[in-house]
Amino acid sequence: MNSLVRREFLRSAVGTAALTLTSRSSAFGQSRNLGVSFHAAAPNLPDRLPPDWYRRKIGQVQQAMAKRSLDALVLLSAPNVIYTTGYFHLSTERPLAALIPKTGDPALFIPALESDQVKLWWVKDYESYFDYPGPVNRLRWIFERVANRGFGKARIGVEEPTPSRMQQIKLGAPGAEIVPAGDLVEEMRWMKDDDEINIMRRGMFFNDFSIEAGREFVQASGAVTEDQILKAAADALADKMAVELKDVVGVGIDPPFGGLVPFGKRSAFPHAIPSKDRLKKGDALILSYTCKLGGYAVECERSFIVGKPNDYVKSLFDAMLAAHDTGVENLKEGEVAEEVDKKSLDQIRKAGFEKFLKHRTGHGIGLQGHEAPWIAEGDKTVLKQGMTFSCEPGVYDPAWGGLRHSDTVVVRKDKGEVLNKYPTRLQDMIIEI
Repeated sequence: MNSLVRREFLRSAVGTAALTLTSRSSAFGQSRNLGVSFHAAAPNLPDRLPPDWYRRKIGQVQQAMAKRSLDALVLLSAPNVIYTTGYFHLSTERPLAALIPKTGDPALFIPALESDQVKLWWVKDYESYFDYPGPVNRLRWIFERVANRGFGKARIGVEEPTPSRMQQIKLGAPGAEIVPAGDLVEEMRWMKDDDEINIMRRGMFFNDFSIEAGREFVQASGAVTEDQILKAAADALADKMAVELKDVVGVGIDPPFGGLVPFGKRSAFPHAIPSKDRLKKGDALILSYTCKLGGYAVECERSFIVGKPNDYVKSLFDAMLAAHDTGVENLKEGEVAEEVDKKSLDQIRKAGFEKFLKHRTGHGIGLQGHEAPWIAEGDKTVLKQGMTFSCEPGVYDPAWGGLRHSDTVVVRKDKGEVLNKYPTRLQDMIIEI
């Protein structure tokens, strides 16, 4: 696509930091009765959680620690450090840890390159080391300082106590009792409260926007390549977020080529990487994007048909959509994760397309794009309100292509709540080029 065409697209798409749903605005409403227009700004919700939320979370963690008779908990996993303290950072080979004592405020152990940034946040107690690897193993360094804070003979919970990690922990705090406790925070993360869901709800607006940006680019430009779609949508999303975000901490987008946008026979590859193929009539097109705002990931995937679908394509689409809708209906309190998966994928099996199944129904989503629990065979987790999942069953015919919608769904009492507002019905998924 030449630069003039691309500039015209971006000017019409985001010149006022908005995309327009014109001829499809009524169809959008028919799909879920929402009447959403991207003329509107994102919902007036926070971009990140406030310090007081993290203070409360530390208190909740300390209550859970008391049930296990833990004097302290040391977190090294970046998502868990962020979940408990809100300290966003770039996770590298340099260890960064949070110490949560049984009472009082947490402390951070950080590489020195974080020593100025950390002063901007509510956790004021920190110690820093110069860099990695250093003269002393940095994990040992952390636990030496934990021990020096009065926990030398304490009962300390840790994450992932592998033999190599335990060796360094024991060198740092030889008199402490080290207890595996990685599940304590991990399982707390499964259930999101209203504040977390509102962050995800705001992120979803931008996620839906990226789908429409990709669609409008294809419809305006015709026989484009996958990398062109990716770049146009990423640029449009970056422009919109730059205008509307109030606080960019913890925001993640993947410019310029983030996402998956396979079409034609390559859409039957669930994790296809971009090619130089050009879109043509009759192709399936999957637009698959995630957005991360305030640390929380959401995802939206939609399957489009370029031109009028034939009866076979309609039957594939109907099977995929039935599986998707069944999954959403059953993401409710008291259901078992693997049973939801079976009920969803059975819709594809009943339609005669079992041979085109390649993956589970969904996965947990939150501070990580993929996290437990799993809506999959073998996961016997009983669902609770506030859990959040992708719902993304797909059907993949290697001789033609694949179809997959993905929504981000909150487990509720009677059925799942879909955070996405982008339509899902076949009549809304046809693109003419």
